[in-house]
Amino acid sequence: MLVGISSDIKKYFNTYIDILDHNWIKYFEKKKIDIIKFPNSYKLCNSIIRRKNLKLDLIILPGGSDINNKLPNKLRVKSEIFLLKYAIKKKIAVIGICHGMQLINIFFKGKLSKVNNSMRVNKKIYLKKNLIFKEKTINVKCFYNFGIKEKFLGKELLSLGIDSSNNIEMFKHEKLNIWGFMFHPEREKNFIKLNKIINSVLK
Repeated sequence: MLVGISSDIKKYFNTYIDILDHNWIKYFEKKKIDIIKFPNSYKLCNSIIRRKNLKLDLIILPGGSDINNKLPNKLRVKSEIFLLKYAIKKKIAVIGICHGMQLINIFFKGKLSKVNNSMRVNKKIYLKKNLIFKEKTINVKCFYNFGIKEKFLGKELLSLGIDSSNNIEMFKHEKLNIWGFMFHPEREKNFIKLNKIINSVLK
């Protein structure tokens, strides 16, 4: 399996650095998954894909800062929009985590809303459909300040689970193999939820 994953970006002295949560590294090592880490550069992402003619099975848009139009986040968004368009064109599965789910929602003409009590908290999600998890509720870890309400859900996105404040915590595209999760399964012990998510998306 070959997985492409985008990078978070942080200000560092007078420049920026691309980073990847090491929980993802641990997961890929454990599962023996080969990865391509995409930089926050539209030109380099384009060059990597075209030069290497990659046979990607999955693209992951991981967590990080909430979506905004300021630097350095703007650089990341431009690169990830390119990757999302490429995935749609080539029919590659996409998983968006937190920031990644926000980006997918905005791409499909949705909006974000300021929310409370979702930064560094454990919360319960009430599942609407058992496409991935068989339980009616699951406990997850969340790290975000801007969420998605039902009325601001993007076009052709289907809500799969909500929290007690009716913030959407999971969705999938009605026609495309594109999924979003506001919680962080890569930060949970033993990667049980992350395994279920990736296995379900790629089945």
